[in-house]
Amino acid sequence: MSDVTTTATPEVLDVGALPSLADYGYDGGRGAYRRFCANVFQSDGPRFLRSERGALVMFRHADLRAMATVPQLTTLAPAQMFGGMLAGPPPEEPPVGFAMADLIKNQLFSTNPPLNPVLRRILLNQIGPKPTAALADSTRSLATGILEALPTGTPIDLVRDVAEPLIGRYWGGLIGMTDEEALRAAAEARKMTPMLFLRQTPESVAEADAAAKVYRATVEQASDRNGARPVMAKIAEELAAVDIPDDLDHVGYVPRTAGAFLAGNLFDGFHTAALAATNTIYALLRHPEVLAELRSSPDKVAAAVSECLRLEPPVIHLNRFAHDDIHYDGHLIPKGTHVMIMWGVAGRDPAAFPDPDTFDLSRSQQGSTSFGGGAHICPGRFAATLMAKSLVEAVLQSGLTIRRVDGPDDWIDNNAMCQLRRLPVVLERATSGKHLCTGDSKGGI
Repeated sequence: MSDVTTTATPEVLDVGALPSLADYGYDGGRGAYRRFCANVFQSDGPRFLRSERGALVMFRHADLRAMATVPQLTTLAPAQMFGGMLAGPPPEEPPVGFAMADLIKNQLFSTNPPLNPVLRRILLNQIGPKPTAALADSTRSLATGILEALPTGTPIDLVRDVAEPLIGRYWGGLIGMTDEEALRAAAEARKMTPMLFLRQTPESVAEADAAAKVYRATVEQASDRNGARPVMAKIAEELAAVDIPDDLDHVGYVPRTAGAFLAGNLFDGFHTAALAATNTIYALLRHPEVLAELRSSPDKVAAAVSECLRLEPPVIHLNRFAHDDIHYDGHLIPKGTHVMIMWGVAGRDPAAFPDPDTFDLSRSQQGSTSFGGGAHICPGRFAATLMAKSLVEAVLQSGLTIRRVDGPDDWIDNNAMCQLRRLPVVLERATSGKHLCTGDSKGGI
C-alpha cells in the first residue's frame, strides 16, 4: 500500500460525490480541453472530479506530479482494457476489436512492473536520448526535403503532406521500410484514432480495428524482411532473454517477435509524434511574433517547441488504475479505483505555469507533463520532440513562409488527444522582410 501523506487517518475519497467532468465542459477533444482549462482553474475550482464512467479525475499539476511516483497507480493491463477478448488462443474468426487488442497487448503502455522497466529499457536502447540525438541532422534534412518537394502557392494539408511523411519516414528508417510502407503505416495509425474516442460506437471500433490489421501487417512485414539489421537483431535477442511470465490481468505481455514489439510501440510513435509536429506548427502559426523571434534567434527553437507542446499538447488524458489502496494528502484512494490523469490540462495549471495562455519563450519547462510523467512517461518523447524541432528548423532554413488557409479549425472531438483532421496551409517562397510563418492570434478558437 502506498503512503504519500503524513495524515494518520486519511478520509476515503468518495468519487461518486465529486463534481463531473461535464460540469466543467469536458467531453473530449481540443475544444473541450480549452473550455475545461478556462473553467476548472478558477479560484473556486475543484481539486478532483469524476468521469462519466465513474473514474477519479486528477488534473492539477502538483497532484499529477506526486501521483506519477506512486507505484500502486498502474497502467491498465491488456485484460483490463479488452476484457476477455484476449483470453485463450487466438480465435479462428476474430471478433471486431480483436486486431486492436492483439496489437496493443504488445505495447509498453499496457505493462507494469516487473515487466515495464525491462521492456522500456529494450525500447530506449533504440529510441532513447542518445540514439535519437544522433539522428538530428538526418531528420532535419528529411524535413527539408519534404518541404522542398511540395508545391508553393496552392493549399496543402500539413497533416498528410508534411507531418505524416516526416514521421513515417523517420520510423520507417529505423525498421528499413520503403517510403510506400512508411506512408501507409502513418496513414493507418491515423485511421486508428477512433480507439482513442471517449464514446465509441460499433462503427468506430470497426474502423480502428480494420486500420490496426493493415498497420500491424505493414510494420511486421518490414521488420521480418529486415530481421538481420542490427536494430532488429538486438531487439529480438533482448526480448528472447526476458524471463517474466505473461500476466494479462496486471503485469502485461512479452512480445514474441521484434516486429510485434515495434508494431505495438510505434503506434504511438507514428500517431502521437505526428500530432506533436502538427500541433507545434499550428501553435507557431497562431503566434507569428514568436516565429519572427526564432528567425533571428534560431537557438530558441527547442524552447519554442516545448512551449508549443505545453499550449497544444498531443495527449489530453490517459487512464490509470489503483492496484492497491493509495494514501495521498489526507485521502484514501481505494484499491480498484480507475483514475483519469489529465496530463495536457496540468500544462495549463496557473499554479505551475503562471499566465498559462501566454506563449513565453523564456518560460521554464521544469515539470512538463506534455508527455506524461513518472515510471510510465512516454519513451518516444525524445523522437517526437526531435521531429517537431527538425520541422521548425527546416521551415526557418528553407526560405518558405507558411500561410494558414482561412476557415475553422478541424479538431477531432470526443477524443483523448488534441488532434487536427487536417491543417490547410499554403507554402510560399519568402521575400525580404517577410516572416517565415504568418497567422493570427485567434486561430478560429
